[in-house]
Amino acid sequence: MGAASVGDKMHKEVQEVLATVQEYWRDPKFDLSPYDVRSHNGFLKHLMLRSGRSGETGLPELMVNFVTSSYKPELLKPIVDKIAAIPEVVSIVNNVNTSIGNTSVGEKEYTLYGKSSIIEILRGLTFQISANSFFQTNTHQAEILYKLIEDYASLKGDGSEVVLDLFCGTGTIGLTLAKKVRHVYGYEVVAQAISDANQNAKLNGICNATFIEGDLSKIDGNFGSNFPRPDIVITDPNRPGMHLKLIKFLLMLKAPRIIYVSCNPATCVRDLNILCFGVPERNIIGRYKLCKLQPVDMFPHTPHIECVCLLELL
Repeated sequence: MGAASVGDKMHKEVQEVLATVQEYWRDPKFDLSPYDVRSHNGFLKHLMLRSGRSGETGLPELMVNFVTSSYKPELLKPIVDKIAAIPEVVSIVNNVNTSIGNTSVGEKEYTLYGKSSIIEILRGLTFQISANSFFQTNTHQAEILYKLIEDYASLKGDGSEVVLDLFCGTGTIGLTLAKKVRHVYGYEVVAQAISDANQNAKLNGICNATFIEGDLSKIDGNFGSNFPRPDIVITDPNRPGMHLKLIKFLLMLKAPRIIYVSCNPATCVRDLNILCFGVPERNIIGRYKLCKLQPVDMFPHTPHIECVCLLELL
């Protein structure tokens, strides 16, 4: 766990949390040792901060998530007490990851202070966000990203279309489209994200969305049996991209339009190449053409970029 660089434009409450954490973990008397990925010793693995806005007041809300190698609330109590005094901090959680790896998702989660989730408002909808649920980190740019996705979807607006939302996270993309379509079917592997997605649908009075927990890298022949053929597929995989099984399913499904949202240009190119040109030596036939591609800078001052790609069935 290294020292963070704090930009001038970062919210003051975030600066205050970071300064407090750095003060405490550098002080030997608190025994908040950073985790060493080589020796597998140490306590603090990650510090994750998520910000949102209260649905009632519109004021900032901050979630502080300590990812640790074991559950020792007594070690965190002094720093929790100090951070909890910051008015904008409404949630402090502890994700415990006992594996030797350095991932930020814990096997168990404990709420140490306040709520277990925070609220964010995006494209006029209210979203509940938990510590381990995927949500775009840059809300201002997410407004632009989601508007672009809606534009690429070219919805009729008559409520006749079906949307398949793959890697749906907390349901943000599908729910922003739900009021213009017949039904949204979302798939996501993280159980808490599916719980949040269902709660988000309820929060926004949306009844035409179904969210299903499932690992899209392990689909079988039964996948697709519980939803009709979609008019639009939206796929937003993490950095490894889509598994070949899923790509083959999409080629068999033959949805008229696919919107591929990618945070990794390399795997995006790989997957688009198969969707468009297939893999002849493996008897996989490409069925799509790439019509539009727009990068969106979701991560300023980093080499990372988000890409939105529109594919249409040949």
